[in-house]
Amino acid sequence: MPYYGSDARPFIISLDGWAGTQRYATVWSGDQTGGDWEYIRFHIPTFIGSGLSGQPNITSDMDGIFGGNNIPVNIREFQWKTFTPMQLNMDGWGSTPKYPDILGEPAASINRWYLKLKSELMPYAYTIAKEAVYGLPMIRAMFLEYPNHYTLGRATRYQFLYGPYFLVAPVYRDTQMDKEGNDIRDGIYLPEGKWIDYFTGDLYEGECILNNFDAPIWKLPVFVKSGAIIPLANPNNNVSGIRSDYRAFELYPDGKTEFEVYDDDGKTQEYLNGTAAFTMVKSAVSGESLEVTVYPTKGGYTGFEPVKSTEFRINVTERPSRISVRVGGKTVKLDEASAYEEFRGEDNVWFYNEAPELNRFATPGSSFASVSIKKNPQLMVKIAGTDITENSIVLNVKGFVFSPVDRLRTTSGTLEAPEMTKGPENIGAYTVTPSWNEVPNADYYEIAFEDRLYTTIKNTYLPFEDLVPETGYSFKVRAVNKDGYSEWTEAGYSTTSDPLEFAVKGIYAQASCASQPGNAIGKLVDFDEKSLWHSKWGKGDAVPFDITLDLKSVNMLDRIEYVPREDAGNGTVLSGSISFSTDKIGWSAPAEFRWDRTGKVKTFKFGSRPDGNAESARYVKIHVSEAVGGFGSGSEMYVFRVPGTEGVLQGDINRDKRIDDNDLTSYMNYTGLRQGDADFDYVSIGDINGNGLIDSYDISVVTTMLDGGVNANDSQEVSGTVTAVPDKTVFKAGDIISIKVRGTGMQNVNALSFALPYDASVYEYIGTETEGMKEMVNLTYDRLHTDGQKALYPTFANKGNNFLIEGECDLFTIRMKARKDGTFDLKATDGMLVGRNLKVVNFTE
Repeated sequence: MPYYGSDARPFIISLDGWAGTQRYATVWSGDQTGGDWEYIRFHIPTFIGSGLSGQPNITSDMDGIFGGNNIPVNIREFQWKTFTPMQLNMDGWGSTPKYPDILGEPAASINRWYLKLKSELMPYAYTIAKEAVYGLPMIRAMFLEYPNHYTLGRATRYQFLYGPYFLVAPVYRDTQMDKEGNDIRDGIYLPEGKWIDYFTGDLYEGECILNNFDAPIWKLPVFVKSGAIIPLANPNNNVSGIRSDYRAFELYPDGKTEFEVYDDDGKTQEYLNGTAAFTMVKSAVSGESLEVTVYPTKGGYTGFEPVKSTEFRINVTERPSRISVRVGGKTVKLDEASAYEEFRGEDNVWFYNEAPELNRFATPGSSFASVSIKKNPQLMVKIAGTDITENSIVLNVKGFVFSPVDRLRTTSGTLEAPEMTKGPENIGAYTVTPSWNEVPNADYYEIAFEDRLYTTIKNTYLPFEDLVPETGYSFKVRAVNKDGYSEWTEAGYSTTSDPLEFAVKGIYAQASCASQPGNAIGKLVDFDEKSLWHSKWGKGDAVPFDITLDLKSVNMLDRIEYVPREDAGNGTVLSGSISFSTDKIGWSAPAEFRWDRTGKVKTFKFGSRPDGNAESARYVKIHVSEAVGGFGSGSEMYVFRVPGTEGVLQGDINRDKRIDDNDLTSYMNYTGLRQGDADFDYVSIGDINGNGLIDSYDISVVTTMLDGGVNANDSQEVSGTVTAVPDKTVFKAGDIISIKVRGTGMQNVNALSFALPYDASVYEYIGTETEGMKEMVNLTYDRLHTDGQKALYPTFANKGNNFLIEGECDLFTIRMKARKDGTFDLKATDGMLVGRNLKVVNFTE
């Protein structure tokens, strides 16, 4: 690209990456589902972790490539990604476009506002992007700037620093959201120092954790570090709209601070040679005197405009008493503007903006356009254009004051110490929710916990998460108002145990013997030890029988716990063997067990692989060879995964921890992909049977779980064969060749696929007519492999519990067009038939 584009700077977005990728491309996190709080939640630590891994340039699809159509989630997504390196709109596989205005109002107005804000922040973003080349990333874990016991743990994983001055705490879940999407945000850690609410100007002292922070649908919780110097551009829709003759700086003066602004041509690779512009800005406050100095710009680049006007936006709380400016050492007379519109149209002017209006970009006539959003006063100063490479600009302000009124503490009166309340609803294995009775005259409450102060709590409770089971914790609570604080009240809580923390939930069980009505096999895995599974009453001829457990996900297996009936009576399992599988095709060697006839819990411990790691499986088969009375029974059967591990959903190709139509859409796009193809590593998780090909078995794992799932019976065998016969074996260029695909002896066929490699210089694929495929989804794909081989992959699968293919039937017709004279020589490979129970039979060599 630089060679053919006159040294043009490449811009590359790469799907995933590894050490060194940051030198060539930004990383995109892949295909996931939007319209869901989970999409925002997991991306916050993902973006943080990317920066910690040396990959500062990170992005993901706006509101996901799938899903969407959730207005609050859509708005919150546009909000938090304003403070990330880039926003990528890619929605081609979803049912809903993700344009910022697609969901109507108020989303269109709010999203436009935040996109305009992102455009204004470009000089700041560009500067911290330059810093990220050799220094800290743009999105910074809290501990990078403020390392302490709290930030070095998990507590701040849902907030980050955007460069040195912005602290961003995205709204990532529904805490107590109303129908308009207005909510609160808990757990915002403010480090030492002073922090200002970016949208209101409210001032907070650090070393505390804010809670119940007001987050109406338009508001992202963002805080600016006191002392910040933020370079800005004019609002724009495209970088081509950035004025080259204008620059602006927003300041939150406090003590002495400085910030060096970076710029280059943004188009070529000249920046690699050091061709760039650097501008140092310093701010110094002494008492009520403020001096801001913008030093002459050093360097430059092709297209650099040295003559620029300069605008200052100084955050204040009172009208200053005197303002003066020197440009190049010479005093410049400033006139006071009587209104903001006058200020915008003049140079060498200042304006005291008592209540800046932030809602400037709402859709005219929309309901959101009538919403007024104002912040603290600003002193605005605009200087006429000057050669910034030669002239410094020094702004002096007398009577500088920034001391916001505490709007949270407004009530006076005596405060009693809170009275704590306790109950089962306050505690869990990993959570404690201290609660108390409302205190008259209290504006809010504070909790002291583990040397940290949790403040601004307006509710009379606050949940604490990520705790340790069976552990005691102590909390102190006090009330707060304008006059001060109440006495502390202390209370202790102990978390409960969770013996089933790593027990796999949602297991589907089948038994080869009949169950007694009312005591179905599902009761063996329902997490209710008061229910009972029992085989059919009668003569006691159930033994031997098999119990097959579908864990619904691949898990690293730790143990099985079998809870027999309390009296160890009929059906209590005594001996047998256990095997496991990931696909119900290849099973492990059976491992025998023998249990005593008692009512105590029985345990089977899984072994390890030769490498020492635990065995992994989705299916577990218990073959019972001996049970009391020849029956089968049990109160419960738990399968435990290895502690600290998670199950992996087979077919969850987009990795959103659920199986839905979005996974099927992914499979549609990757059907026929083979190991060795460029994208195969990315989707290899979808190659469930591990044969190096995305085929109908892999797809069936998903389709059998869609639309309510299937009624599968392990005793049903799939069988049949498929033949493909052309209507002509010798052809001329331009001939249409019809290949009739026919099924013979078909039984319980729920899906099928095969590959038909062909020479693209001889054949051209025209299409497929599906006369006999009933309600099956057609995923046929004409694929060009990375090695240049063309192949057609006729692939069909039932979605949910649909009609099976049975008997002798014409299935479909493939039509090819001859590009030149020849003899038919196509041969099907990789043919398979798949049953509802995911059993497979191959029909090609």
